[in-house]
Amino acid sequence: MKLFSSKSKRKRQVRGSKTDKKYESRLKRAKPGTTKTKRSYNRSSRPVRSLTRMHYIYGSMIVLGAVFITVALRVIIGGLNEDAAARTEYDQLRAYSPATPIPATPDTTTAPDDDGRNYVDEIEEFEEEDEADAEYLNMRLLSFDELAAMNRDFIGWIHVSNHIDYPVVRGTDNSRYINTTFLGNRNTAGTIFMDYRNTNDFEEQISILYGHNTRDGTMFSPIANYLDPDFQRRNPHIFITTRDGKSLTYRVFAAKITDAWDMAYTVGVTGGASASNVFPNAPENASQFLILSTCTRNTNDDERILVYAAIT
Repeated sequence: MKLFSSKSKRKRQVRGSKTDKKYESRLKRAKPGTTKTKRSYNRSSRPVRSLTRMHYIYGSMIVLGAVFITVALRVIIGGLNEDAAARTEYDQLRAYSPATPIPATPDTTTAPDDDGRNYVDEIEEFEEEDEADAEYLNMRLLSFDELAAMNRDFIGWIHVSNHIDYPVVRGTDNSRYINTTFLGNRNTAGTIFMDYRNTNDFEEQISILYGHNTRDGTMFSPIANYLDPDFQRRNPHIFITTRDGKSLTYRVFAAKITDAWDMAYTVGVTGGASASNVFPNAPENASQFLILSTCTRNTNDDERILVYAAIT
């Protein structure tokens, strides 16, 4: 009895011959020394190729990760070096800082004190104080002359307790000193600067000063603390010393978070807001106002912190 017909046997032979021919053609195309048996070729070539592809992918991921980490470290280290450079520059400039405003000279024409002493009897004491004040003013002007020689845009100095102590400049626009230090070095710390639309003598009704809210807590970063009423109570005064040595004392009366389009930035500009609209809660006897402006360091780049102060 036949298990297979001659027809089916011929089919198997034809299939076998085709497979043999295909394998032989592959062997002919293969490089010398790389030929494999039919069994090893069919079963091992694909896994080897897959492993090679996975090694390439993993290797690429490792290289990209190393590049990313290197770039990130360079950015971080560069930022820290930049912060350190700005701190060093302004620490050196504080040698010219008027640490406190010039004391006011008493009025010798007033009535006697409660203890019965008349100011006329103390005129020599006042003369000594006047001489000390004059000497202090002269020293300050000499220091400010040196600062003006370093930067012709120098217009004064701002001092707030132990938190802010910097020279102030005024450029021809509001972008000059955003990323430029007082000595002209390129640095994201920038410089404390006055709005170019103000005059440089602080004699206008409203003056605006700008400064960065830096990551290391320098420049105008401390003014964010004025949002806390307790900080405002403990640090109520902002001292300005003008280029000609005049001392101005402003008292802080408000602070808020707003945006870059707040109408406070338009005060003094033709068609802009009036002081009564910007400072509805200002002291009644306020004669001049000072606005300190900085960013919030939030994800919203247009957010701002404003601090309002006035001379009363």
